[in-house]
Amino acid sequence: MSKIIGKISRLPKTLYEHKKKTIFFGFLGYLGADWVYRWDRNQGIRKQYATLAVQYGQKTVSPEDRPKRIFVLVNVEGNSRSCFDAFNKNALPLFHLAGVQVDVVKADNEAQLEALAGAVDSQEADVLYVVGGDGTIGKVVTGIFRNRDKAQLPVGFYPGGYDNLWLKRLVPSVFEKCEDVRHACETAMAVIEDTKRSVFAFELSTEDSQQSPEYGLGDVSAGWYRQIEDTRKKFWYFSMLKRRWAYVWEMLKRSPSPIECHVEYEETCTGCVKCRPKPIIVAPQWRWWHILTGTPKYKNNDAQRDYTGIVNEKCGEKHEVEAKGVELLIENEQMEDYSQLRFRMGGADIGRFGVVSDGFKRCSEDVVGRSTDEKFYETDFLANAVSFKISSLPSYIHRLYISSNPTPKDAELTDRKITIRGTQKKLDVFIPNAIRFDL
Repeated sequence: MSKIIGKISRLPKTLYEHKKKTIFFGFLGYLGADWVYRWDRNQGIRKQYATLAVQYGQKTVSPEDRPKRIFVLVNVEGNSRSCFDAFNKNALPLFHLAGVQVDVVKADNEAQLEALAGAVDSQEADVLYVVGGDGTIGKVVTGIFRNRDKAQLPVGFYPGGYDNLWLKRLVPSVFEKCEDVRHACETAMAVIEDTKRSVFAFELSTEDSQQSPEYGLGDVSAGWYRQIEDTRKKFWYFSMLKRRWAYVWEMLKRSPSPIECHVEYEETCTGCVKCRPKPIIVAPQWRWWHILTGTPKYKNNDAQRDYTGIVNEKCGEKHEVEAKGVELLIENEQMEDYSQLRFRMGGADIGRFGVVSDGFKRCSEDVVGRSTDEKFYETDFLANAVSFKISSLPSYIHRLYISSNPTPKDAELTDRKITIRGTQKKLDVFIPNAIRFDL
């Protein structure tokens, strides 16, 4: 007993004499305790959502009704292959408990992902549920609208990406603070509860390109901030400090020379006879009983608003500006029946310290993909369509991110006109409105 007491009494001195080992193993102990705490909390969250899903699975239905069919399309490369495992833990059990039919298909590459998204229709499923991040969403939307003018199925999204920027911008109250699995479970419940809203895609085409236009829901960006955020993953051993270290490390090695481009854009318009097609009115079919009931009514199949009497002289009016900065950002903003673009570019003369300072602000507020300071962007305007031609692009950041998908490093981006246009190509998406369980 005295030996044990002696060892305990010498413990503070031993720890003090081996400071580095004490700090190292203390940090490992903290990480281990934090992992156990998060695991236990997420298990409790999953149990709460499972109880909710079971209520839908126990509802009495008619023998003639068939269960909802969900076609799950998985990007197996998403988030370093971890998104499928997360889907299996958080969303798939809820679908099974709710009594829906689930068919899971894994896409081996982007071409297969795009082809499958464009091929699936109402004969195979009632819902298309996509497992992946921003890049996966971009490829799925491209696959849908390259093959058809209209989406055949409503789409749900599992937030399996590293940042999930588009979902965070669309519903920040659900996806911006995602320290647990509630936001992931909510995406499955949105499908089960049929919580939908309409969103509209943008269209991107490149001058002299042989490829068909690309479509997306997120943003198009380039610059030093996106490149630094893209490289922060390799500093995983810095744990919570990896983002801040990425900014410091990159700015120690390189000076942030700006991007320069010539921009042409069309004036934004909320809707007029110039930019909105006349609604398609389908002539009704006569039946014999219409002799008694009267002339059948004409039907607008797409329920489109008629803008025939609305005139906007500035609609489509073109402007030109010269833009310069360390960050180029074109966001797809959702309006009532169309999407418009917000072009932003800034930070032309901020230097290395300015990049680190603004990057640290983004880290403090847990914001990725844009500055938290509205004054950061010297060029900021709304448009129906934007065409830009980059004249200067530093070799280290020689990439354009389309829905977070980077173009190849050898892609020709300078002196080529890139056109992005908001569209009325509608997609019905299952999106949760709020987090229902408060911890």
